[in-house]
Amino acid sequence: MKKSIPLVALLFLGAVVAAFAVSDTTLRFVAAGVALAGAVLLAFLVPKELQGRDAERRGVPHRSDASGETGDGSTDASAGIGENAPRHDGGTEPPRPSSGRGPRIQRAADIPLEYYRPAGDALPQEDPRAEFDFLTNRLLSALKENLLATTVGLFWINADRQQIVIGEIVSDSKHLTTARRVPLGSDLISLIGTSAKPQILPEFAAASEQDLLIYYDAREGVQSFVGVPVFFQDEPIAVVVADSKAPDAFGVETVASIGTFTSIISLLLSSYNQKYDLAADARLLDVVDRMRRIMQTSMDAYGIASASAKAISEILDWDYLAVILYNAEKRGWMVVKSHSKAANLPYVSEGVTLSIEGSIFQSVLDRQKGCILAAPAAPAFRFHEKEAISGAGQLCVVPVITTRLPAGLLVVEYRDVSQYGDRDIRVLTTLAEITGLFLDVVSYMELARKYLLIDEGTRTASRTLLLQRNTEEHQRITKFGGNAVFFLLAVDGPDELAAKYGQEGLETILFQVAQTVKAGLFAYDVLGRFDATRFGILLIQTTADEAYLRAEKIRKSVAGLVLSRGGSSFSVTVCLAGCAFAESGDIEHVLKVAQQAMNLAVGDGGNCVKVV
Repeated sequence: MKKSIPLVALLFLGAVVAAFAVSDTTLRFVAAGVALAGAVLLAFLVPKELQGRDAERRGVPHRSDASGETGDGSTDASAGIGENAPRHDGGTEPPRPSSGRGPRIQRAADIPLEYYRPAGDALPQEDPRAEFDFLTNRLLSALKENLLATTVGLFWINADRQQIVIGEIVSDSKHLTTARRVPLGSDLISLIGTSAKPQILPEFAAASEQDLLIYYDAREGVQSFVGVPVFFQDEPIAVVVADSKAPDAFGVETVASIGTFTSIISLLLSSYNQKYDLAADARLLDVVDRMRRIMQTSMDAYGIASASAKAISEILDWDYLAVILYNAEKRGWMVVKSHSKAANLPYVSEGVTLSIEGSIFQSVLDRQKGCILAAPAAPAFRFHEKEAISGAGQLCVVPVITTRLPAGLLVVEYRDVSQYGDRDIRVLTTLAEITGLFLDVVSYMELARKYLLIDEGTRTASRTLLLQRNTEEHQRITKFGGNAVFFLLAVDGPDELAAKYGQEGLETILFQVAQTVKAGLFAYDVLGRFDATRFGILLIQTTADEAYLRAEKIRKSVAGLVLSRGGSSFSVTVCLAGCAFAESGDIEHVLKVAQQAMNLAVGDGGNCVKVV
């Protein structure tokens, strides 16, 4: 439009001059018509030009027509953008504010997807700790890009254990430490964590870098540093730090930026604590549940100790663990279970009787309360005075209390300082309480078996009554003479029967076998339960030859017994091994010989009779 105005003006002036200069009337009328047309065009174009210039001064783009043609003949990039302008996705583009000649618009289809939707954003679901670490790592990555830092990291402050726990770190450095924990000292992170105040260092002396920055193993060339404490429930629990190889890279505004991130970390921590507590409680409940099931199936001191050791290994960090129980027969403390991850260290093995007097464990028994102990150095000791276990560390020790007396100790050791805390004592105390309850049950069961005359499961004599009758009969024969034979009777393949029909099914089989055996005995003979799967038979006034014939009849009657379980019928076989009483010797010899004969019978495949 700017080029068309001078041409119209020139045409108008020429027409006016011609109208006055020529003498021919016709030509004058033509020139006057041209001048009139030029005047009309000038009247139309000049206001448009003035409007366009005024708009340019005010910064508003001007279009002379709907085609997008600007005043200088160029095409405006925003032309055609309006309420009904087409969009690349088939809709309409909303009006956009513009400045000058309008912005250059880049369609969303031209922007790479990874710019605004990065890959790998799946949140870990299996563990609250993994979820928290993932989110804090993302926050630290964003903070590092915002600050243009070399390293950004999160460091936890454990005031109880006087240590720094190294958390998530995002860094360009290759000299980051591989340590997991560092003692609190005089470094910058310790200073911020203990004072609860941020610190800014605009410059670093090269010689002091490794003393002040404990997260590097070698000099990195850091020139400036900033650190801000993280608060949780009004207590400083962590420090977020950033460093740079450029001097004076951080200021007060940096502290404000990091403060925004620390507040988000505090909120995440609150959510994580709730999830972690639930997860930890669920894990402990699962461990305790498995521990109880194992103890219920074993129901003896060794089985209970084994279940306790397994539970400890699943729920606590450890390098060595032991279950120590009091042995009434040996009148001493015995290591029933012992596990060590360091095979080269001379920890005591299972079955060793300890001298608790003088040991660091004595204080735990005296107080009857769990506590955390430092690894002993000579002359103090764990198990015996001459032990040679070097190195620092901690032990978490909890007594096992029964209804009568302290019955044992649960011991777990970690070969590093500041490992255990109050929560570990509470967890170990829970396991010790369950262990004590089951030891009480086992103790009462052994007491009942000792004085009970009838075995409840098979309705035969108890082991106590069986051994008592054997002793009485042996004494009678020694004094007055006579004959008697003691047999052990064992069901063949008890493990296979238990696996196929269950423990309850095995007990039913033993009951039916007992009733069949009892039918082939005289009223004065004695049938009793010797142990879990074997019976004892005392045949009174019977010689060895007669006992063999009677035992063979018993074997055949059991083999012909038809049993049913789960809708199917089956039969079992037994082997009998006996020893005849002699006037010389004692009852212990009779039991030993009968056991040896039973080993021979089992070795021959079972379903047989042997008499010595």
